[in-house]
Amino acid sequence: MTQWLRRLFPTLALLLVLPLSHAACGIEDRAGTPSRPAPLAAPPEEQKAANARAVAAPARAAFDPLAARKLIRNGQLTLEVRDYGEAADRIAAVARSLGGYVADGQSARGEHDRRQGVLTLRVPAERFEEAVDALKGLGRLLAESVNVQDVTRAYMDLETRLRVKRDTEGRLRDILRTRTAKLSDVLEAERELARVTEEIEGMEGERRYYDQQVAMSTIVLTLREAVPVLQSGVLQTSREALRDSVRLLAASAAVLLYATFALLPWLAVLAPAALVARTFRRRRATSGGTRGGPA
Repeated sequence: MTQWLRRLFPTLALLLVLPLSHAACGIEDRAGTPSRPAPLAAPPEEQKAANARAVAAPARAAFDPLAARKLIRNGQLTLEVRDYGEAADRIAAVARSLGGYVADGQSARGEHDRRQGVLTLRVPAERFEEAVDALKGLGRLLAESVNVQDVTRAYMDLETRLRVKRDTEGRLRDILRTRTAKLSDVLEAERELARVTEEIEGMEGERRYYDQQVAMSTIVLTLREAVPVLQSGVLQTSREALRDSVRLLAASAAVLLYATFALLPWLAVLAPAALVARTFRRRRATSGGTRGGPA
């Protein structure tokens, strides 16, 4: 028994020493690491205000009154340019640089052989002001007009009517799918479904039109070439005098030609009479000279 205890004693001592050594190491580590001060808690009032601001910030960011409205922007500009073709090319380049395009264009020549025309641009609505400012610098601004049309109420009404029509379409399709009603009711439901579907297509087309007009703004430009400076001086006066002289000469020639053709019938009548009278005078003179001679 004594030998058995002597053999067991080292094992028990080892089991007791190991936990004590681990505990001592943990105490030493905790003692060597400096303790960090606990953060100070904010006062309750400030904490409530901070929480309220944190909740209200996303709400303000999500709700933008101007972004929620449906606005159609249109602008009209009248510019005096040096050369119409060059100005038209620059306008098209400006539209392309802003993500837009030239939707329509027409031109003609007017007084003093000057070109003038109208160009219609479509640019993204968010770059409307930038486009107007860029186009103003392409010539001398003669007139400007900007119009903003708010179609929010009409758009919302359209959305409501479209949602109601789609609900009606869904109910009608359920009736036709189950076919539990009478044949007359089924036929009436089919006719009503066709009518409702046509109305839905029309409303969707109108909504697409609104979306396009809201997304892309319209700018109408009227371009006029400037009058050259030389045309207002001595050269212009000389050209006008020469043009008037040519016009007067042409008018005089027309009058003479008209008078000649008007007198031709009278010449045809008077020429034989004049010839007869001349012949009669010659004969009379000849006979008088014979009677007056020597016997």
